[in-house]
Amino acid sequence: MIEDYLKAGKIASEALKKSFDVVSEGKKVLEICEELEEFIIKKGGYPAFPVNISQNEEAAHYTAKFEDDKTIKKGAIVKVDLGVHVHGYIADTAITITFSSMDSSMVKANYETLENALKAIRPGLEFYDFGSYIEKTAKNYGFKTIENLMGHKLDHFVLHSGVSVPMIGSPLKGHFEKNSAYAIEPFFVESSAIGFVIDGEHSNIYRLISPKKLKGDESSSNLISFIWEKYKTLPFASRWIAKEFGANSVQILDKLVKEGVLEDYHVLIEAGGARVSQFEHTVYLTENETIVTTKFLD
Repeated sequence: MIEDYLKAGKIASEALKKSFDVVSEGKKVLEICEELEEFIIKKGGYPAFPVNISQNEEAAHYTAKFEDDKTIKKGAIVKVDLGVHVHGYIADTAITITFSSMDSSMVKANYETLENALKAIRPGLEFYDFGSYIEKTAKNYGFKTIENLMGHKLDHFVLHSGVSVPMIGSPLKGHFEKNSAYAIEPFFVESSAIGFVIDGEHSNIYRLISPKKLKGDESSSNLISFIWEKYKTLPFASRWIAKEFGANSVQILDKLVKEGVLEDYHVLIEAGGARVSQFEHTVYLTENETIVTTKFLD
């Protein structure tokens, strides 16, 4: 299990490092997503979720749709969030790339805050104390964290296990446990921003809630079987399905959401339209050490 976590982390780290060369102003988001996802597969892993390329006030969850024409905007602040799994053991990591000097101090503060916070993680550390440290450090830098975006525990084939790690001094109960993996992801905004995200447009990402088949609906049932076999309950992109079953299959996905078989995601938008920065690493806690599985390679 630990070896799979480490392999997933290594591949994720390599893919994230590659994104510096892949992301550029004017480039299609679709091309970026596909290049990074293909790289992950070529290296021996599988995407644990579609590559997210979220710009400016988009905090998270934008991935390209089928035949998407969206491009990286001039002067954008871009969050590249990607995941890799090896035999279901997940690495989740993210960086921010900015094409505007106005974001440089926020990006630097966000990066340094996460790097220092990772050193404090150990079994038994209360989430309140950890979140308070993140919140206080952001404030000392002159920024704030988005209060309703949290880190999360990772389990086998499960991206969000139900345990959330707040990035503020939240009364949410809980602590870090040994023999467990967590994704740690503070999102920064200017101190004058609202610091809260709301649902935006549909994000082109879905997740299987239940592999139950619909009686008398062969096309839907075949699609459900494919999703379960290919992705289990991990998030997947509508464009992945469209490539296999044709563009009209996206309509079936939306039907399955209404039937309660699938969950769909929305792009998360900073409530006041503020520009957002994000950095993320995955950690695995043993009895004696905290391993950052997604650390950048030299």
